[in-house]
Amino acid sequence: MSLFGGRTDEARAGAIRRLKELARALLDATEEDVVVVNELQCLEPGCPPVETVIALLVAGREPRQLKVHKPAVDVTEEDLREALHRGHAH
Repeated sequence: MSLFGGRTDEARAGAIRRLKELARALLDATEEDVVVVNELQCLEPGCPPVETVIALLVAGREPRQLKVHKPAVDVTEEDLREALHRGHAH
């Protein structure tokens, strides 16, 4: 079992691979660009227990990030699109 979302590590790894592919397409990443997906646990008051952070790393530019306040296994393509349109990409 994983600490994040109560899912197995295998399910989490599959979700992260899926999100990398989705993010690569949504963010128009090139083959040279790097897409990183991480689940972060937050212990601060008012912070969601788990959030998924997707980062696009392009040489010579500031990283671009999307944050979704859900475990990776629960993040959908629509969640990523909403994060992009709401300005959660920076």
